[in-house]
Amino acid sequence: MPNTDSINPGAALREAVRRYRKTVFSPKTPVKSFRASFDEAFGTVMLPNNIDRKEVDAGTVKADLLVPELAIGDRTILYAHGGGFIAGSRKASRNLCASLAHEAASRLLLPEYRLAPEYPFPSAVEDLFHAYKWLLDSGIAPSDVIFAGDGSGANLALSLVHYLQKYRTPLPGAVLAISPWVDLACQTDAFTRRKNADPLFSRDVLSHLATLYTYQDNFANPLVSPIHGEYEAFPPLYVQCGSREILIDDARDLVSRVRAAGGNATLDVQEDMWHLFQAADALTPRAHLAVRALGEWIRRGCR
Repeated sequence: MPNTDSINPGAALREAVRRYRKTVFSPKTPVKSFRASFDEAFGTVMLPNNIDRKEVDAGTVKADLLVPELAIGDRTILYAHGGGFIAGSRKASRNLCASLAHEAASRLLLPEYRLAPEYPFPSAVEDLFHAYKWLLDSGIAPSDVIFAGDGSGANLALSLVHYLQKYRTPLPGAVLAISPWVDLACQTDAFTRRKNADPLFSRDVLSHLATLYTYQDNFANPLVSPIHGEYEAFPPLYVQCGSREILIDDARDLVSRVRAAGGNATLDVQEDMWHLFQAADALTPRAHLAVRALGEWIRRGCR
């Protein structure tokens, strides 16, 4: 583990921007090149914390099953990786997911769901549904499953809950959302204000990604923009994001919707942090502390 104790937040932010710039999509970037850059930026060969990994066929998709040494019972995290719906992979998300599995003392299933624009909405949601059904068919109770994801992956995890409600399928025990992108119309104050505090993302970038995932007239669909869904009887929710993110209003609005419907929702805003800093454990100790907070919430029974 790299020694990050002496790195100050400002230096970490500058280094993260330098590294993460290659993971920011633009209309001029070929999709295949973007995917390769994303995997290069976030991919890792060695998994931390003595995590056992094996590849499984989870319904219709290949997936990693990550099992920490001290996994408790059947508790399993179903994790949807981020990448703006068009990128991301098991390779890119293994390090963060291994850390989360360790801190949560839980197994973690990381599916390789289909990506847009080749496979637009609803392909990714359907793949995650089949992965969830695979878990249930293997004997795991819905209450022992936690949906999780980051960015667009958090969108998919939340949308999957609404998908299950639509088809009257048992809901998971909880949902964990890292920097959720819940409104593809990109109309919150954080998107529209003149000065954007986000060092990585802009409204133009995310708006373009949204149109690669689905058509504009579909943005109000709760399975596309889960902020428009019904939140009565929603599972316990934990939302974590950085204060420097353009998605911070999405996180706040989501938590407000759940609480207004009488649900249990926790908002954890990490000051001066950027999008997906949790994966930057080589840059700042804040990453470890943030993932530990996520794991503690799961170990406490998601409350």
